Amino acid sequence: MMAFLRAHGLDAGPLQRPLLAGAITGLVATVPAGAVFVALGSFAATDAVLRLPRPAAAAVLVAAFTASGALYGLVLQRAANDRRGGFLFGMVFAFVLWMAAPVVVLPLLGGRMMAAGLAAAGFFAGFLVWGAALGALFPLVHR
Repeated sequence: MMAFLRAHGLDAGPLQRPLLAGAITGLVATVPAGAVFVALGSFAATDAVLRLPRPAAAAVLVAAFTASGALYGLVLQRAANDRRGGFLFGMVFAFVLWMAAPVVVLPLLGGRMMAAGLAAAGFFAGFLVWGAALGALFPLVHR
């Protein structure tokens, strides 16, 4: 395995732009994730927690998912181009983000709970849908 990595490299080449492809894919993948958030009431919980008007909360959500898509491209680089298993890479990445979100966000909120019940399940499902879409679309955008 190490011989393969030495020969072909893991880093993206100069003409490949994994950050840009990740940001574009993260932006596009926000659409199905946003639909899940709205359908399961997670978006309303986000409005209440952030204490922002709905358009501003939507802008924060889109910006966070776009930046997370760029982070996906930065972390996985050439490995993200897997057409058969890319959706799994994306779902694992989204799961890690879902696990890390309370650690990052809760101190900013002063310890208040983000969501509970169906809204919390909506966050989980929304992140997984976003990750699956991100991983499935990344090879197409990065090409």
